[in-house]
Amino acid sequence: MKIYLMNVSGIDPSDEKWYKYLSEKRIKKVKRLRKESRKAQSIGAELLLRYAVNQITGENGLVKWDTDENGKPYLTEHADIYVNLSHSGDYAVCALHSSPVGIDIQRVGKCDMGIAKRFFTAEETEYIEASADRESAFFEIWTKKESFTKAVGKGIAMNMKDFSVIENEIVYEGERYILKKCLPKKDGYKISVCYLLPSEPS
Repeated sequence: MKIYLMNVSGIDPSDEKWYKYLSEKRIKKVKRLRKESRKAQSIGAELLLRYAVNQITGENGLVKWDTDENGKPYLTEHADIYVNLSHSGDYAVCALHSSPVGIDIQRVGKCDMGIAKRFFTAEETEYIEASADRESAFFEIWTKKESFTKAVGKGIAMNMKDFSVIENEIVYEGERYILKKCLPKKDGYKISVCYLLPSEPS
């Protein structure tokens, strides 16, 4: 697995010089966004995707990608490389793996126990309440849950209370998913990644 992190705060989304590095799909998305910060995050996400894929393939050019019915991105010319993207605050992050993968980054903010009790399992809520740093624990759980739903490929269509991320392995529909926390290069962020563990040959 390869994970790439990029600071997007230096991107001026009004400067169309970035467009030559972006797909038409991304350009349309950027133009639909209203907030400048969201535009910069979106531009940075594709710049990072292009860099990451070119590092793996040895190519140098635009990366052809699309999204499935649940909005999960995939490479149209490299079916053996699974990708996932996330962005928050000043950072975009990209994961590449040989099996389905999900990644999530969140800037650590306020711990909202109302959200926790609504979307997290009782076990996860208890973990946060017992933590000496509730903000850190809250966003640890949040990013783990997001990365898992993205690895499965169902995203927000999944009921967040149907699974727990307290353990670092989840069995879902007969398949095993591994959860890992990543150490961000910048304080104040949480990053988690989840990937499908391929079945052993019978």
